[in-house]
Amino acid sequence: MPVSINRIMTCAAVLLAAVCLGPCSARRFRNGPSGRSILLEVEDVLGKNMRKGIEGRAARLEDTLQYTFKSLPKNERGAVRAPVARYALHRLFVQLHGWQMKGLELDGDAWHHNSPMEAFGRRVPTRLYNLLHDRLENHGLDLLELSVMGALLENMVHSQAEARLNTTLRALQVNSSEVDREKAFEVMQIYLATYIIGKEEDEQDELEVAKQMLKTKSRMDQGYFYPRWTAAKQLLEKAAEELAPRAKTFETGTILTVLDKVANRIFHLENEECASMRDRLIALEDHEGSGRVPLGEFYRPTVQALLTGSFSESEGYLARHGALDETDPKMKRVIISNYLLMDSNCLASSGYYAVCCIDVCEDLMTQLEMKLQAPAASASKLLELVSATTVPGTPGNHSITADLVQRLEAIAEHHGGEVLLHGRLFAQWIHHVFPRACPFPHEAGTIAEVDHPLEASAHDMQKHIAYFDEVSTSTLEEQPARSRDEVLFGMWSAREELVEPAGHKERSRGSLLTTVLMLLAAVIGAVVTLAKLTPEKGSCKLD
Repeated sequence: MPVSINRIMTCAAVLLAAVCLGPCSARRFRNGPSGRSILLEVEDVLGKNMRKGIEGRAARLEDTLQYTFKSLPKNERGAVRAPVARYALHRLFVQLHGWQMKGLELDGDAWHHNSPMEAFGRRVPTRLYNLLHDRLENHGLDLLELSVMGALLENMVHSQAEARLNTTLRALQVNSSEVDREKAFEVMQIYLATYIIGKEEDEQDELEVAKQMLKTKSRMDQGYFYPRWTAAKQLLEKAAEELAPRAKTFETGTILTVLDKVANRIFHLENEECASMRDRLIALEDHEGSGRVPLGEFYRPTVQALLTGSFSESEGYLARHGALDETDPKMKRVIISNYLLMDSNCLASSGYYAVCCIDVCEDLMTQLEMKLQAPAASASKLLELVSATTVPGTPGNHSITADLVQRLEAIAEHHGGEVLLHGRLFAQWIHHVFPRACPFPHEAGTIAEVDHPLEASAHDMQKHIAYFDEVSTSTLEEQPARSRDEVLFGMWSAREELVEPAGHKERSRGSLLTTVLMLLAAVIGAVVTLAKLTPEKGSCKLD
């Protein structure tokens, strides 16, 4: 008797439902809250005009985030949870603006214990805050939703800039919505001066605010506070000329747009100084390519040149911020890549963010994500890609030592055959490949949260210099013997920390489900063939 294909497919559907019952049921979220509805929520809370602005920002951010998002571990909905969202947004703002957003940085905590909601504080309406928090906790964010969250953070920064400009205008008694060119540049330069040193003056008496602002700019004009002030003013003039060529008057809206543009560009100016610092520190390495500078050598240029604020951070402050290699207690060394990312090298530009040296390994990770578009890869593939990568301080197409090849293969073995990109072990490996450029990822909880003075005393600097000179002139027999591994891998640890441990587990379950479905498809094919030859029987009766 001929077999009904519809009945066969019904049987197959029953089998498929049985296999998919757990994981596939989560797909219902696709019909629930989405990125489009979150924009409607934004409109309900903030208004239609604000929603349009957020939507425009989100579209731009979505383009930048897409490759990172594809490579991140996700939940069963294909969305990222809170720790991954924090990680992605942190990298986004560093990449676009050079901003270290407060509340998005890792700051010594466990990789998977952070949420991007910390960056909002209570600066958004409670209803919107609760909506975002609920999405993160219960569903996770898809690419558009993550972009909307980034756009809300950007808008929060823009609103603060607008408030600061209004404070500047009131302090200078500028009441008109349009000012002449000379006054406009005075306003913008005073704003920029307070932006650079991070002054928050909003709650002070406006007459006092005016005095402080004028004093700050005057001191900068005299060469104090900020050595790149002339270059910053040139950046301001260039941005103004791009937006309002040869304009004789400026509306306050145009002034704000100019200042926003400068805020988005000033990190390039700062990064020139960061590159200069890196080069100066590389010249002081204890041996070529180590990425480490003995404390005595670190302080020597400051003492010899009688300078302050150059390389003068105290030993305790360096240790507190993860910039000190203490594997040899008798010869502590500054880790160049970690030192450059310390907040002492940042501009305290805003209550929301600081402009800091760019972590050049963010670019390396972006390149890997664009090429892999997956959260994990084989050791051999990563060796191929990383070997062809260039980062500051390291030549291109460099060889990777046998020690590092073995360690990467061990990381892959630890995770069942593939290296997880967004974890501490891979970041540790990358640091040892590019020690001058990529920061060492300390284990969570290993850096003591004890406050120390920012600058070392002249006495302490001299002490470290004298000790280094003494050790350097001693004979080899007098120096303690250290193994090759102690020298090269003294800070290495086997402890893994992942941005999202659960996401990788769900990815593994997803891979298993794919395998099961492939087997099921083969079984269904066999059933169809067999059914054409066999009379109908069984509980799944065929007519």
